[in-house]
Amino acid sequence: MMRSLFLALMFLVASVAHAASPAVPLEVRAEDGERIPAWVLEPEGKGTNPPVAVLLHGLTRSKDDWLSDAEPTFGGALTEQLRSAGYRVYLMDARRHGARATPDARPGALAKRAHAGEPGPYQAMIVDTVRDAQALLTHVLANGKKPPRVLVAGYSMGAQVGLLLASREPRITHLVTMVPPHVDPVLGDAAPVNRMGQVHQAWLLLTANRDVFSTEEDTQKLFDAAPSKRKTRQAFDSGHALPREYLDAVRRWLGETPRKP
Repeated sequence: MMRSLFLALMFLVASVAHAASPAVPLEVRAEDGERIPAWVLEPEGKGTNPPVAVLLHGLTRSKDDWLSDAEPTFGGALTEQLRSAGYRVYLMDARRHGARATPDARPGALAKRAHAGEPGPYQAMIVDTVRDAQALLTHVLANGKKPPRVLVAGYSMGAQVGLLLASREPRITHLVTMVPPHVDPVLGDAAPVNRMGQVHQAWLLLTANRDVFSTEEDTQKLFDAAPSKRKTRQAFDSGHALPREYLDAVRRWLGETPRKP
């Protein structure tokens, strides 16, 4: 009985939070017909052609992370920071996450299977998510003239997806990646290290010097491999969960980086 009351209360709190949010539902179709659930948040103030931002969440998380000011991403603060700066913000669920969850194939279990020598399902999840993000971007840019800035930002797995997406999408002008995990090159198109030669965008890489998912050497190799002429790396004294101060680094970099890379 108590558990039922607790769950009902949590659902009510979540519903109220979303009701108060400026997020508007959006659904886009993927290449293979899959539905891509997303949120759109309009910028503060008025503008006929605002810059756009696509935010990508981490493994086992969801697009709702970017509406909540909680660890590990403090995502709600970043979303509001972007809206205040005039961005139209788009949030999407990765394959098998959030509104697209598949109880028979949970993301964490797929990652463990990949480490155990069965990478196929995990690879497919990542590669399909990259394609989905590309489909969302195509939808975003389909009407009107190109925005003055097209930003993609991702945390952890979202940073992995963001790097892979940027390597395929010259329409992206700016890239922010927080603690991308090191992915073995044997995972092919799911491993950013295999695609870094195609990353030319203005790029901010935020890392942690005690990150269990990527060594200092792996991170530096990733950074060095990108031919981008405007790339910045900043390391934090933390584990995979960055301190809230990373938001200040993102804000400063976006403010200092020209609109055109």
